[in-house]
Amino acid sequence: SDLFYLKRQGRLILQEYFEDPINTGIHIVRERIGLPPPDFPEAPSISIFNETFKKGIMEEGVCLLIMSLPSLPTEAKFLGSSGFRPINEGTGGTGAEFSRALGGNAINEQFTIVLLTYEREQVLINSLSRLYGLPYLNKVIVVWNSPGLPPEDLAWPEIGVEILVIKAEKNSLNNRFQPFEAIQTEAVLSIDDDAHLRHDEIIFGFRVWRENRDRLVGFPGRFHAWDSLHSSWNYNSNYSCELSMVLTGAAFYHKYYSYLYTYEMPQAIRSKVDEYMNCEDLAMNFLVSHVTRKPPVKVTSRWTFRCPGCPVSLSEDDSHFIERHACINFFKEVYGYMPLLYTQYRADSVLFKTRIPPDKQKCFKFI
Repeated sequence: SDLFYLKRQGRLILQEYFEDPINTGIHIVRERIGLPPPDFPEAPSISIFNETFKKGIMEEGVCLLIMSLPSLPTEAKFLGSSGFRPINEGTGGTGAEFSRALGGNAINEQFTIVLLTYEREQVLINSLSRLYGLPYLNKVIVVWNSPGLPPEDLAWPEIGVEILVIKAEKNSLNNRFQPFEAIQTEAVLSIDDDAHLRHDEIIFGFRVWRENRDRLVGFPGRFHAWDSLHSSWNYNSNYSCELSMVLTGAAFYHKYYSYLYTYEMPQAIRSKVDEYMNCEDLAMNFLVSHVTRKPPVKVTSRWTFRCPGCPVSLSEDDSHFIERHACINFFKEVYGYMPLLYTQYRADSVLFKTRIPPDKQKCFKFI
């Protein structure tokens, strides 16, 4: 472990200080006189249909302190601090009262869905239609990875919130984690166009993320397994009592990680994702575990998604797993160590499988 640590530290010192002596000197002077560093640029999010809706004012910047623990004491939400929505005005309750407010320790907020799609228009439209009436949803950003523009006769569904379609410059899975300026919420739900999630599952995942803002919170779990025969790591999707990753085809994360993925994560990793057209979810898991030294949080019992009528998924191809084995070992070499960490539990709602009086309701019926 000492060798891995020294190797990683050496790589960091080389990349941060010795590769660019001029910027290093400027950075030292800036720290001494207390000047903040320049902001990362946000990725443009110009809609294909920018003539058909009224543009709103975009918020800029992300506060790093947002992911820290709440700074206010619990009584603040009852003594004048605005923005909180306590359960039943603070008296608590079961399912009926719980469903009417977010509660928790953070102020009331929403989330943004980022949905990546490629030449599956009908699958996309079906997925968007299922989002109608979803609580706490701010907007849906469709990242159009297809080579052409959306068909003119494509009937976009009305789901109660804005659907912003962004044409990607090239077909890249890295586009999933672009820090689009249109994302005005801290919470982002990354979702595949063929993922079937019920509303209650999404809401529960959002509630869990609000208590774990610095972590990936997702549904299907996976893990990295040690191959002692070849002294290497393998990607494993088998049922297991220990996990180290959640698939970002259905996962919540903080928008700040989009900046880290796009601007701070080594370019070699993004290049490998483009080379294989695979592994962007593994890359995000590596990144968050490296930054936080925490494993992800898995919610509910879901292990995979079924999409009746969808075209065959890339993940059903044997080459998909071979590439993911290679990605895990390559990412480990780039980081200089294996950052993924194991977790042995999943999150379910408080009253899940708890017997309660007949006049009370569960927090969620199936979770």
